[in-house]
Amino acid sequence: MSTALDIDRRMLVVPAVALVLAALLGYLLGHQPARAPVRANEPTSTTSVAGVLLQVPARWRSAANSHEIPGLQLNGAVSFAPGGNAAAAGLVVGALPSGQPSPLPSAMLARLRGQPTTSVVELQEAQAYRYTNLSIAGSTRAVAIYVVPSGGSQPTVLACYASPAQVAELATCQRIVAALTLVGRTQTYDLTPQPEYARQLSAAVATLDAARSSLRTQMAASTSTAHLKQVAEALAGAFAHAAGTLSGLETTLANGAAQSALSGAMLQAHSAYTALAKAAGRNEVGAYGAARGQVEAAESAVNGALQAYSLLGYRSA
Repeated sequence: MSTALDIDRRMLVVPAVALVLAALLGYLLGHQPARAPVRANEPTSTTSVAGVLLQVPARWRSAANSHEIPGLQLNGAVSFAPGGNAAAAGLVVGALPSGQPSPLPSAMLARLRGQPTTSVVELQEAQAYRYTNLSIAGSTRAVAIYVVPSGGSQPTVLACYASPAQVAELATCQRIVAALTLVGRTQTYDLTPQPEYARQLSAAVATLDAARSSLRTQMAASTSTAHLKQVAEALAGAFAHAAGTLSGLETTLANGAAQSALSGAMLQAHSAYTALAKAAGRNEVGAYGAARGQVEAAESAVNGALQAYSLLGYRSA
């Protein structure tokens, strides 16, 4: 019997998004508390910005025209640079806008050519995520970004940058950041990745990855809409089960937002595969095509949520 979906075999194939899943998680990034040396007897001026107090060398001044780091949009951004000239080197400080799913802005993540190196470092009065080896489309500067989370408010972002000719100023900038103190707040939770949490999360996504891989293979080989409906229902169940497993994990203030985003993306995938199954069962070409798009978007969202964990100090297996 020929049906609307059977007419075009290509409609049975759902574009596959290569999920990172278990390949991204499972191992704890070695945490070595780091302090950048502070140069003694160097004249400084004190300035307060974005919830932190900085000791800026006297030869560094506020820059009227700040250097733009592609994708880094901060609230209340202030710049400092040698001699007040931000063209070649400097420091940009501001608050990360609300609603960002990871410590680095989404617009910057979209410009990165590869994953940055993530460290959890000890500053004078707080811990911070430090991102180095940043290759940003549209920038030729060496960049090191520090993010100081603040429970319940916007994280403080401090970005050091320098041209190849001014790379020594990058070390000066990092000394400024290392000596910062918090204003009107304290950091009450540890940013260090948790080994047991990593193990449990890795097990959950590995189970999902195995089920998804097998079912997607079956989906690609489907020769009937009835079988396709069955496989799509199984995929919906696999993502729902993974989201349920995640809900039982004990989170921290450091990883709670990342887990919430991952759970939401998995439930989005559950809904997308459910819609795909219904469309296949009813032989609805238009609904099936729309559901294929939903599946692709949902799996991409799962990928993005998993990649955010690497920005919290969890590294790939």
